[in-house]
Order: sequence, then C-alpha cells, then structure tokens
Amino acid sequence: IGASTESSDNGANGSDNDNNSIAGSLFGFASYMARGFKSTVVEAIKTVPDILGEDDETTELLNPRDDRPLSMEERDAIVLMKAFCARPSTPDDLVGQFLARGFSRCLPSQSPPVLTRDGVVRGKDARLCHHGLEAFGVPNVVRRVVHENAKEYHSVVAGCPQLNINDLILSLREQVLEEATFVRLLKWWPKFCRIDNGVERFGVRLKEVVRYLTNVENDNPKKETEKDDDPEVVQVQRLESILYYTDRKFPDGLPLPETTLPPYLQKLIGQRTLENNFYRDWWSALPFEIWTSFIVYHSCMTKGLQSEDKIRRMSLVAISKHFDSLERKGRYLELLAPIKDSPFLPCDVDGTGGKTTNHTLKCPAELYLASSDLSAFEGCGDFHKVDESVTREGVSEGFLLAIGVRKTISMDFLFGHLDTLKWNENPKPLINYLLNADLSRHDLSKLRSTCYLPAENDRSSLYAPSDLYLKNDELKIFPFVKFLQWNSSEGMPSAHRDFLIKLGLRVDPPLSSIMTFMERESSKSEEERDNESHGAALQYLTGRLGPNGLYENDFHYYRNVKFLPCIRQNLEMGEVVNEMQSPSACYYNPSCLVMGFSVLDPKLDQIQIANRTKCEKDPSIQILLKRLIQLVNISQAKIQHLEKKAGDISDEREKLNTTISTLFEQVFLYLSTRASDFDKRSVSVLSKTPFIPCETRGRLVFYLPSQVFFKKSSSTSEDNDISLAESLFQEIEYNAFLSIAGVKLEPSLSEFFELMLKKPDEVLDCLGEPKYKQLLRKIAADPPFKQVSKEIQTCSFLLGYLVMDEELESDEKTPATVQKAQFVLARAEDIFIVDNSFLRRQFSMLVSPMEQQLEEFYNRLGSKYVSQVVKKEFQVQGRALRNTPLSISFAERIEERAPLLLSSSISSRPLIPNASKVLNKQYLEIVQVDDIKAKYSFERSSKLLNVTCCSKKLGQNMVLCITENFDWFDVGSAIGALILQRCQLEDAFFLSSLLEASLDTLRSRGFPVDRILRPVAPPPPPPPPPPPQPPKPQRVEAMPNHPTSSNSITMNGSTQSMKPGVTNQSEQARQQSREENEGDGFEQILSQMFPHFPPDAIKELLGPNPSKDKAREVANQLASGAFQNEAQNKIATEAAKGGKNGINPMPQEEIGQTQNSQKEEIKAAKKKPSSSFMGKMLGSFRHQSHSAKPPPSENKRVIHQHAGHAHNNGSDNNKPSSPENDAAHQKSLEQILQQSIESSRSVGGSGISSPETILKSLPQGIELGSDGCEVIPSQYIHPFVGPYGTRKSLNGIRVFAAAQDASSQVATQFLSENFDAVDLFADILENLCLVYRLNTSTVAVYYDPTGNTIAFNSNKSLYFNLRFFCALHRRNVDSACYSYWFTVMAHELAHNLCTAHNKEHGKYTESFVMLYLPGLTKLLSTKGIP
Repeated sequence: IGASTESSDNGANGSDNDNNSIAGSLFGFASYMARGFKSTVVEAIKTVPDILGEDDETTELLNPRDDRPLSMEERDAIVLMKAFCARPSTPDDLVGQFLARGFSRCLPSQSPPVLTRDGVVRGKDARLCHHGLEAFGVPNVVRRVVHENAKEYHSVVAGCPQLNINDLILSLREQVLEEATFVRLLKWWPKFCRIDNGVERFGVRLKEVVRYLTNVENDNPKKETEKDDDPEVVQVQRLESILYYTDRKFPDGLPLPETTLPPYLQKLIGQRTLENNFYRDWWSALPFEIWTSFIVYHSCMTKGLQSEDKIRRMSLVAISKHFDSLERKGRYLELLAPIKDSPFLPCDVDGTGGKTTNHTLKCPAELYLASSDLSAFEGCGDFHKVDESVTREGVSEGFLLAIGVRKTISMDFLFGHLDTLKWNENPKPLINYLLNADLSRHDLSKLRSTCYLPAENDRSSLYAPSDLYLKNDELKIFPFVKFLQWNSSEGMPSAHRDFLIKLGLRVDPPLSSIMTFMERESSKSEEERDNESHGAALQYLTGRLGPNGLYENDFHYYRNVKFLPCIRQNLEMGEVVNEMQSPSACYYNPSCLVMGFSVLDPKLDQIQIANRTKCEKDPSIQILLKRLIQLVNISQAKIQHLEKKAGDISDEREKLNTTISTLFEQVFLYLSTRASDFDKRSVSVLSKTPFIPCETRGRLVFYLPSQVFFKKSSSTSEDNDISLAESLFQEIEYNAFLSIAGVKLEPSLSEFFELMLKKPDEVLDCLGEPKYKQLLRKIAADPPFKQVSKEIQTCSFLLGYLVMDEELESDEKTPATVQKAQFVLARAEDIFIVDNSFLRRQFSMLVSPMEQQLEEFYNRLGSKYVSQVVKKEFQVQGRALRNTPLSISFAERIEERAPLLLSSSISSRPLIPNASKVLNKQYLEIVQVDDIKAKYSFERSSKLLNVTCCSKKLGQNMVLCITENFDWFDVGSAIGALILQRCQLEDAFFLSSLLEASLDTLRSRGFPVDRILRPVAPPPPPPPPPPPQPPKPQRVEAMPNHPTSSNSITMNGSTQSMKPGVTNQSEQARQQSREENEGDGFEQILSQMFPHFPPDAIKELLGPNPSKDKAREVANQLASGAFQNEAQNKIATEAAKGGKNGINPMPQEEIGQTQNSQKEEIKAAKKKPSSSFMGKMLGSFRHQSHSAKPPPSENKRVIHQHAGHAHNNGSDNNKPSSPENDAAHQKSLEQILQQSIESSRSVGGSGISSPETILKSLPQGIELGSDGCEVIPSQYIHPFVGPYGTRKSLNGIRVFAAAQDASSQVATQFLSENFDAVDLFADILENLCLVYRLNTSTVAVYYDPTGNTIAFNSNKSLYFNLRFFCALHRRNVDSACYSYWFTVMAHELAHNLCTAHNKEHGKYTESFVMLYLPGLTKLLSTKGIP
C-alpha cells in the first residue's frame, strides 16, 4: 500500500493541469495494480446464484434473476475497477477510503467510467440495482454481479446513484410494456411499496405513464368456425384508463366495460394483488349498477341477435339475481328503463315450448308470465308468454313483473268484453277472477273509475264502485244511498267484501252527503220537515263523531251549517222560540238564554250532541262582550225612542226602566258566573263604554265602570267615606264581573279630584263647605298627580276665605276671637297663603285655610305667600350718620353673630347663595338714621307705617339703617330679608333672639356657640397712640342717595380724627394689629403658592401692612413672570454675599436648579389663565380687606370666557388676540379635557371605606366662603352580588350597596327587590359613557338610603347613587333624565382636574358640557328619546 500510495503521489504531482496526463497515469497505475493482484482478484469474483439467495416470488421480484455468465470484458472491467480499491493493510478502513477518494479527486471535471448493460458510461450517469427496479428496462443499469464484485469502486470512486422511482417513471414514459413485464410491474409495486413507504405517493404518476400491449383475442375468444392460424391482434392500452376490476362474486363470461381490467390479465396478476391496499387510488371493484348501465345498451340487449342469445340469457340471470337481492328496488329499475321497450325476452309462440328464433323476441309489456292461467279468456285473442327456459335458468317472476311482464290480461280488454261475458247482472264471477288476479296500480285505478257494477233495484245502468254501498239497514234513512246488487241468499265472503271496499265500494256515506241532506231538511219549515228522519240522521252522525270517529277529522268544515235543533229567548217579547242553528252559533248552557243566545233543545241529549259536534257550553268572552254592547245600544235606542213621544210617558218610562234594569241584573248575574274567564285585558273595551244602567232623577242612564261604585254597609267603612261616595257617585250592588270590568269598592282620591276639576260647584253644593274642606285635606295629604298641569292651575276648585271682621266684641254667646269669613271657589293664583298675619290684616284678600298641609298644597298649585305679594318700600327720613357709637356697636354685634346666623345647624330655612358675603362688613354698612317709614302695597292699595330698621342697596353693597331706639324684631326682619330666601315672622323673631341675647344666654339655651364662633387669638399690645387730631364734622345727605367718601364724622358736638370704622384709640390699635396679622398671612399664602421665590423678596414686594389689592397685584406679578429676572438676580446677589442679611450661601449648582425650577413654575403658570391665581386670591382674602378704595383694575369690566383659557401676561391684558390664537387655546382645552377623561381609573372591586374629611388648607382666620368644599361626606360601600352572581349589572357595570350598619340592610333589600332599576340606570350610564368616550369600567352604581350625595369621584372613578335615579327618572326615561345625568357626569369628570368646588371646577364643568353636548343630542336622536 505504501508503494502504491507513493507511486500514486508521484504520478499525481507530475502535472496538475493536464487531465489526459492524469488519466493516463491513473490507468497505468491501475494496470500495475491489476498485474500485482490478479490472482487475488479472480478469486474474489462471485457467481450469480450466490448473490440472489433463495428463489421465491418475492425474492425474484425484488432481486430479478440474471443467469447470463460474466463475459471477458466484464471480468476485465471488474479486475480493473478492483485495482482502484486496494486491499486494506492497516487496521483503519479510512486509509483505503481516503485512497479511493484521492483517485476520484484526480478527475474533478469527469466522473470515473463504469460498465453497464448498455456499455461504458460515466459513474454519475450509471444506476445501481435497487429492489427490482432494474427489471423494467431502465437504461445504464450496472449488473448486480458486477456491482457486487466492485462495490467500493461504484459507490465511492465512481459515485453511482441507485435506481429510484423517478428513474422508473422517466423510463416507462418512453416504453410500451409487454404483457409479461406489465404483469410483473403490477405484482412488484405492492411489494416495493411495503419495503419503501415513501414511494406510495408516486403511485398515481406511475399509473399515468404505464402503457402495455394487450391481446384482443384473449378478451374475445375465437368462435368455433374461425381458424386458429389467424394472426394475433394486439393493441396498446393505457393503464390510466382502467378504473375497475371484477371481484370473485361477479359472474364469469359476461361482457365488461372498457374501463375494466380484462379477465385474463386479472388471472395473471391475481385477485389478491388487485385488491391490495396500495391500489386503492388505481381502481376499485366493478359496481353492479355500473355494469347494468353498460349492459342495457349492449347489442345483446338492444339488437336481439341470435348469436348473442347465450350472453343475453346470462345477463338476464345476473340482473334478476341482483334485483332480487335488493331491498329498495326503485332506483335500480330506473337503470333498466332503456330495455323495457326493447325486444329481448324470448317467448313461447305456440305454447309448446318450441325453439326460440330471432323473430320470437318481444318487449316485456307484450308478454305474460309462463305461469299465468289464461284459459278463461280463450277465444278472445292471442296471449304470448315468456319462454319457460328463461325462468328455469334463474330469472325470477318478480323481476319479470318489475320490468313490465303481465300476469293477467289487460283491463282494457277485460272491460271491452263485459257484455260478451255477461257479468253485468251478477258481478260475483267477475269479482272472483279479479280477486285472484295480480292487478297493477293502473288496473286498480281503472277498476275504481269504470262503471261495471249493477245497483239493487236498478237494472237500467251500471255504476262505479264509489257510487254504490254495501247493504246496511241503517243507511236506508238516506234517500241518496244505492246498494250493490248481490244475492243475499249466498252472502258475501269477507275476501270479496274487502276487495270491493278496496275498489271504492262505500260502507258509510260521505260526510258531505249527510250534511247536505240535513241542511236541506233544516231549511224546510216545521210543517214540511221530517223530524223523524232528521233526528235519525242526527243520531247517525253523532254516533260517528268524537274520538276515532269516522267523520271526526272533516267535521270542522261543517261547523257553520245550521242543522241542530235549538231554542232562543226573544229579549223584546220574552218568549222562547225554536230554530235551527249551527254548532258554532249555539251552546248547551241554558243560563246564557238571558243574553239572547241559542241553546240546544233540552229534549235532546245535550251533553252527547254538544261533545260530539264541538258545541261550546258558553259563549266566548269576546262574544259576550260584543252581545253586552249590543244590548246597551238596543236599550239606549228604546229609551231615546220613548223620550221622543209626545204626551205623558211617565208610566211607560217607569215600565221600560224596570224592564231594562231587570234584564241587565240577570245579564250581570250570568256574567258573574263567568268571572273566572275574564281578565283586565279582555274587558278593557268596556272601560270607555257606558254599559251600567242606573236610575237618576227618574231617568235611566248608562255609566262607565269608573263612574259607578259598589254599595257599602255602614258597619264596614267610615261614615265620612260613605257619605262622600253616596253624594257624588252612582252605586250598585256588588258583582264579580263588574269588579273585573272596573267598578271599584270606593272611589279613589284621583277620581274625587277629577270630579272636583270638572264640576267644582256641584261638588261643593253636594258636600257643603266642611266636607269639601275635608276632601281637600285628603287630596293635599296624597296628591293624585305628579305635575301641576295648566288645567289644575286655571280651575277654580280651591276654597278661598275672605275675612269680613277681624275681631268682634265679646258677649255672652260669642268669644272675642271669633272671625267672620266668607268662602268662595277660586283659582290658586287668586288665593294667598298667610305667612304674615300683620300684612294680611292690612289688606282685603282671599286667603287659604290656615292649615299647614293645605297651605303647602295651595303653594304647590300656584298660590303665593302674603309676604311675597305685598310689596315693601322703605323711606329714610332725617339724618343718616355713620360711625356713631350705636352703629359701631351694632356692627360689632352683627360681625360677632354672623357665623351663628349663617349656620345650617341653627335653622332649616334656606339661605341665599351669597349669604356669608352679605353679612361681611366689607359689603354691609351700618347707618344710624332719624326715622324710617315702611310703605306696604298690595294690588292698588297701600299703607304707610313706622319701623326702626331697614336695608337699602347702595351700588354693590348693602346699607342697614337703624333708628336710635330700634326694635330687635325689626332688625331680625331686615337681616332675614337679606340672608334668607324667604323670611317669615318666626324667622325674624328667631334671628332677633340670636342677636339680642348674650352669648352666655345662648350657650345656656343649647346653641353651639363655641363651635360656630371661631376663637380669636389675643391681640398684641397696642402701639402708642398717635397724637390726637381734631375731627372734622361731616354731614351725610339723607338716604337713599349715595354717601360721599369721608374719613371722619361728627359725634356729640366734638370732632375726632380716626380711621373708617374705628371709634377710639383702643379700636385703632386693634385695627393696626389686624392689618399686621393680615400682612403676615399674605406673605405665608404667597410663599406657599410660589415656593421657589425667596420669602424676603415676597415680603419686600408686599411692603408694610399690605392690603388685599396689594396682595393681588403681587400675585399677578409672580404668576406672569414679571418678577422672574429680579428674583434670580436677588438670589445670585444674596448667594454672592455669602450669608448676609440672614441668607445662607447657596452652591452654584443648587442656584441653577432653583432657577430651572422657577422657569418651569413660571412656564406652567403661563399655561393657566391669570384669573386662576386671582380666583384663589379673591377666595382667600374675600372677607379680610379693610380698604375702602378699590384697586384700579376693578374699575374695568372683566369678562370671563368659559369656553377657553386666556393667557394674560401682566402688561398684555389689553393686547388683542388673533382668531388663530383663540382656536389654538380652544384645541388645547379640548385636549386637556380628553386627557382627563382618559386618566379615569377602573372601579375597584372591594368597595370604599372613607370617613368624613374637613378641608383645612387655608390659614387661620380666612373663611372658606363659597369657593371651596368645607366638608367631604363619608362613603362606606361594599360590593353587591346581584341576581347574576357577578357583582355587576347586566352590561358589566359594578354595583355597590351602603355598608354602614344603619343603612346596609335597607340598601341590600332595596337592590334585591329593584335590580331591574339597576340595569336600567346602568344602561343610561353606558350610553353617557359613549358620549364622553369613557370606559364603562370607570363608573359604578351604588345605593345609599341616607345622605344627600348624588354622585362622587373617588380616585378618578365615578360613583352614581341609584336612590336619586329611582326618585326622579325611573318611571320616565326621557331627554330630561339624560340631560340630568349628563350634567352630573360632567361635574364629576371636572374633579379629575380640580378637587375643590371653586371657580376653576365650575369652568371645567361648563367646558365638559359645551364640548360633549352635541354627542348627547346625537344619542337622543339616534335612540328616539323624546
């Protein structure tokens, strides 16, 4: 090996680029190796039998036999090829493999040559044997024996691939296989697929390319007359055209379709191979139906050739056997339809079984069965039968009958010879023959329609079976019945009877004939009618009705035929008449006679006849109501006709009234027995129909059920209720039907109220004033209306009293306090409610009853209070002095008691919106005057009286005028008029008591003085008093002219200089202390608002004793950035000084951070309107300013645009804004609102537990006013499971219930009983969420029976109280409901941007409403909500 390798290496290194030189060297080396190892190589050659192994069919198919011995060329080639594959001389096989690969690399562009059956080819073009593929003519295949002797060369050196299925398909595409090769291929394919599973998918492609030679004579055997030396006829057949093969059950020798594999090939291939599963996509067993479709058009069945007689008979036998094996034969007979008209059946012409010729084949319809007995018809014609040999060979009679062969003679022939056979007098022989004959459907149909049967006692004509009846004595009552002529002495066998009935002979007459007979008899008069025959016919009919009755299914068509004997009561005459009625128009309950209905004659068996004829017991409720209305119309017509008569008709009227009343009493009594059949819906038609007769003033009038009530006994009701009902309404005895129709036990309050509105004067006349007032009290306690309509407002049905004398002198009989009053009926707006008896005594007016319940009722209907209609005007006379000791002390008392007067816990009277502002001394001025006159005016009357206190409006402020000796009651009236929405006498007295009494007295009486009045820190020691200055007296002109500004007043003839509102030095000291405290408060507030600005800089800007206006000015400067550079310079300066003036040095890095934060703060402030800072300042300092001079900015009129935010920067207040800038601001606002909606959070599932919270964010001494929420109510709610078990509504919105002990049970019970309201409310919220583009997971429904919270926002989740929805909108979900909750949702969404209820919150609420209002309009329009 070493030498060989060295020689090989030397030869390889000679010339790398010359392929011919390389090839020569290689073959030279191979020759050298062959000479050295020749003897060894020869011994290694194996013979063919040693390679093949055992010789069975499977081995032979997969390893084709190759018996040809090796030729010299093949032996030399083997030696030469083995020379390239040296023996291994080392333990490692890789050495030899690398040597072999080395040889192959020496010829990179050419594959080494190999010897194949077709000659020498390159290795890549040769193919190695593989599982028998080489047996089918694939070119360039290496013989197995050659390959076995030089495996290394073929596999490694030459790289010859193995044969595959693609090589076979390509080879077969160019070949036409011999029969033997074709058979081998079909046997080999399943075995090959079994050992190589992947090739099965190539089966269809393989079938498409296979072509083979077939011998035509094998399919068509030579006839005996033909010679054997005829040349063979072969043809090329494509395998893809073969779709079927015949299985073992298919008879041999039959013609087959061209798509079927020839039988001789099937025998060569083998049945087992054909049925192999690998051929399931190639072919299947030939279905008999496919073969039948082929054979019916074959020449043996269509041409009737004698030469094909054997094939024809075999085919008939095969078809007959298959036909007999089928359960459903109809579809198979359709396949045989083409041969029914073809002459293919052999027949026996002479009846002796003679030999069949070509001319003795006939169609099935022309032949009879060989077993048919036609001897009875001899001499009447020629009858051909099927040849008996056909049935002997296996063709069944059933199959012959199915294809049209007859068993009996034609009915046309039979009926054509009826006279000849003499069957028209005695039909028994004819029936006997027909009974034994096998008749077709056509024959039976013709027998049913042909007239060939005689009738009894009628020899003039013949009848069809359907015209005659079997003899039955019960049918003799019907004149239209004709019986079949039959010898009664012989009797009729049951077989004949059944056959005749099958042909149509009748046993019972048809229902139509019976009903025609009875209707004709019923239409006759009583003298002409045969009642006996009619009764017998009725009995016969009812006996065959009922369950399983003969006429039961068809009788409903005759329910409107009048044939039943009935009786009816004539309502006008009262007599009972006989008549005929239909089952649908009569009844069998005698009680309904009272309403004029027809009832079955009691002489008959009512129950039996009614049940069988479906006659109802009573009329339906619809018919009863219709008849009731007819009776009412008839009665009214009689009454009207009687009233038109002239003369005295009183007796006739009384008689008619009695007759009608008695009739309706009986009618109502009968209807009460049917009360269980009525319901509210069925009697709704009577609610608008007057049908109850009641006698009124001698006349009979029909009333609606709502106008009539049942009588009551005095022991079961109150006397007052009985008297009211008896006086105003008609009453009737109790009746169950009338109760359902709407008659009530007693009139409801709404009915009383409607009567009062329609006829108030008549009601007052009937009841009298005491009972009329009693009725008013009932209505006021529970008003029978939801809204006050215009009709109620304009109707004069209310009692109004005109007081004649206020007081009378007392005597022995009349006390001194008795008043005389005159009552009239008037409208609500003409009557006044006495809330001030003093004012009422001044003028003459109609007043309401002085009862609280009636007063509230009158006020709801439109009556006004006396204090509202009596106008008051005050005239101040004499001097008007300010800052007098009396006015100062009075002002201090007002300021001290203001929290007590304004506290909601003291009084339940509603305050005006800005009540706290009214009592603020900044807006309320106290002036002492000499005299005050009060002018009271009512309509055209007026009176002038003296008072000691009044209020006047002076510009934006209020002036409270008092006299020297003022009355605290007058003061209470004046202050109550200022702070209360409506001040009554008790309010004035209560307020005067709070002002007049001392704090200790109020505290002892239980008033929360210490909690309401805020404690004030002790003032600092007063500064030294300023040098006194002589005061300058100032004269103030009389009110109500506006006073001139002044800083001094004249008091007790001396002049003293002081500040406005200060009376002495101690007061001035306190005033100065308050101003200093205010300055500290301003500094603290501004430091909190702008934390990045130095406190010293803010203090320097404010200056000493800053006013409210000064603080506002500084706030605007800081917000607009005007102070930014100055503040930065000051910070840098202070830092450079290194701690001077009490400021510690700051590192440069920290200074930069501070400056950046200032810039961000100022930048953020610029995005907001400056009015937001002003709003905060105004809210904080509203009650603290003591400056009398307004700032210059207040002289300008400021208009706030709620739709957008104005960006004001100090000096740019008067700079005009462009439309583009305004549009940008609006768009920015819309983005803010949308972002706030998107920031909403999903509702948590655990509920809320939040205690009451009091806001204390403002400094001490500054009130919370109306710009903030002082108290946030507590919320304790937990999830409510609900009927769905999901803790949610039907649309997925979470539901909660109050969790406090006192209200939890109430809330849970309410939600359990009213969860439909939850679903309705949740649906509304879902629609509103669509408007706001809000996720429904961020809203929730809860029920809290306590508190006044409609909705709240918790952590940007919205909660809505179901209680207010149920109270306001549950019964009427309209546009008002959607508008209400749309606004509530806007209010709660605004809390996403602003927590407090201040101006900013109001602005955002308005913005939400304006932005999303079009969406609400579109929603209402889409859903059609009114």
